[in-house]
Amino acid sequence: MLHQTCKKKTQTKKQKTYRLFALIISAVLFIYQSPAYSQQYVVVDGENGDRLTGTWRGATETHFEIEYNGQVLRLPVTGYSLDFTSDTTHVPDRTAAKYFRNGRMLLELGLPENAKGRFKAAIEELPKYPAAHYQLGLLHKAEGDTASALERFRSVAILDAANYDLVPFFQEFGDTALASGAYAEAVDNYQLILTHYPEHPSVPALRYITGFLFVEQLEDAAAGLTLLESAITAYPDRPEHEKAFFLIGKLQAETDRLEDALHTLQGFIIRYPISEWVYEARLTRAEVNLKLGRISEAASEASLIYESSIDEPVKERAKQILDQTRWTVYTDADGLPDNQIQAIVNDETKLWIGTAKGIMLFETAYDKWIPIEDIPQLINSAVETVPDVRAIAVNAQEVWIGTRSQGAIHYDRLTGEIQAYSPIDGFPDWVRDIKMDETEIWFATGIGAIRRIRGSLDPPLVYNVPNSQLPADDLETLVLTPERVWCVSEDGVIGTFDREIEEWYTYHSIAIREGMTIVGIEAAAEQLLFTWFNTDEKSNGYFRADLDGRNGKSTTLHTGVDDENKLKNIYIRGALDTSPILEEAAIEEAVEAPFVEEAEIVPEEIVEIEDPSESEFSAEMGVEEEAQPLLPTPEVPLVLWIATNDLFYTHHTRSGAWQDTTTPQIVSGELTTIQSLVVANNRAWIATANGLATVSVQ
Repeated sequence: MLHQTCKKKTQTKKQKTYRLFALIISAVLFIYQSPAYSQQYVVVDGENGDRLTGTWRGATETHFEIEYNGQVLRLPVTGYSLDFTSDTTHVPDRTAAKYFRNGRMLLELGLPENAKGRFKAAIEELPKYPAAHYQLGLLHKAEGDTASALERFRSVAILDAANYDLVPFFQEFGDTALASGAYAEAVDNYQLILTHYPEHPSVPALRYITGFLFVEQLEDAAAGLTLLESAITAYPDRPEHEKAFFLIGKLQAETDRLEDALHTLQGFIIRYPISEWVYEARLTRAEVNLKLGRISEAASEASLIYESSIDEPVKERAKQILDQTRWTVYTDADGLPDNQIQAIVNDETKLWIGTAKGIMLFETAYDKWIPIEDIPQLINSAVETVPDVRAIAVNAQEVWIGTRSQGAIHYDRLTGEIQAYSPIDGFPDWVRDIKMDETEIWFATGIGAIRRIRGSLDPPLVYNVPNSQLPADDLETLVLTPERVWCVSEDGVIGTFDREIEEWYTYHSIAIREGMTIVGIEAAAEQLLFTWFNTDEKSNGYFRADLDGRNGKSTTLHTGVDDENKLKNIYIRGALDTSPILEEAAIEEAVEAPFVEEAEIVPEEIVEIEDPSESEFSAEMGVEEEAQPLLPTPEVPLVLWIATNDLFYTHHTRSGAWQDTTTPQIVSGELTTIQSLVVANNRAWIATANGLATVSVQ
């Protein structure tokens, strides 16, 4: 019996010795095979309770050596347990180490669930216990719980990456996520490799792949740009270099590193002259030059693309850039009081500009832009604070300025006198539009229409809903014709004032279909021009009629536009078409306009709604209905200029010819939000929310 007991104890001792030796050998092998090998520390726990922490020096089959307090200690394999670490702050205390050892023993006995509890207990004792985190990560992975395994392995990488080769795990998790379209998860795993194992052989490819994922899938330009810039510098001979080189230039342009973008893209074009991205690189260079105000460089690049490419979308983008180069944009850097342009009026070769920070006058003769400061300074100082200018009316004798919150200001050009008409004196605070002719001056305000009769000593006449048949008080704009005054309210109601009998009426026309909201009105060469939008139909356009409102024709410009602000921002001006008639066939009644899908012109598709020849006026206007249809009056040929947020059109109504030009992109790179349009001296001037743009209309 005694012999059997001694034999069992001897076998147990041999087993413990064998297991400990195997642990030492495997630990030593791992240390020297680790891709991030550095000096290793070992914690030695003796069966008698002693604990030593020193630098590992090596081992044989029977002994191991550590450096402790400057001395090299040679200890037998039996009777000790070893724990390796690269950071002494991660050395577990006795309790944590005991839990960990018990967990390992339970694993050897085939009890993974019990082992998991011991490893968790070890981590509760020492949260920064990499070995325990690692063992839990292995268990979670074996169970198929990738998320939990990743979190454990992430902790190990942060705590002690040098002692654990986790790259295969992170690579496997990342590749699986990538295949399933979980791009953020894939990037997370790849970045763990890039961060904690920068010398691993997989890093060159992963740096490119992760950069592409940031840019193309996660739309994180900043992170993608940083990674790709480091990738092409560190690994310039990789096959991914070409694509990365191009994307860096694009991203630099998108993040306003404009000079860097030009340099990068030029280098890309030189190195990869037949790349699939070379046209896109040139287009981007053209756009960057445009942003920088280098018009000739932008035009040269775009012209080269337009002439050499056979790809229609590429040619169209090149054309749009060429259109942009035709524009000149003026901002506060050129003397404007503010980039928010709210009103613009031509005065021979001069332009009066109204902004949120006052009025300005510029001379534009000889293609020069010369500020005239003295008169605007007098006008801007006529009220308590700099006026928020919303309307301007000008003739040879006077200038009227309408403001928001401060009424109106009058400047007598003959005497130099300035007079303010303020809300304190009973004048409406918000003047939205002003029009005048030889006999009268009219103001569109938020509380109705005001009429001043020249030469009369009587106070101005005020028309509103309570005291007249004015259809609405909140007027946005108006226009004067010899026989009538036309006005449009904020809600799109059209009112007309008979100047002979001095009565107001509401205007109706079947050219104004249900759902249309009128936003503007202009007079041009014996015709009225109304602009409209239709939220329900996601469309906008214009219709024109004779000065008495008859013979209306409605034209749709854009369809499929979801943004109501884009629909509302449509302005039109017109003039008599005096161009010669080349052939009689060219005078055929032409279609008025194209349908446009998302601001993309399609000339062959046309929509025109023409009123019948009978009277268009409503019965409340007091015009008798004709027993027989009236003959339509001869159509006056017009040249129309139409500005929207995206396109500027020139249209000849006689020939039906259309020409569209992309509206300019201001320095910010955002599409303009137009506020007003003037055509004068063979140039169109477009007031926008971020500058004043001009283009030749010849």
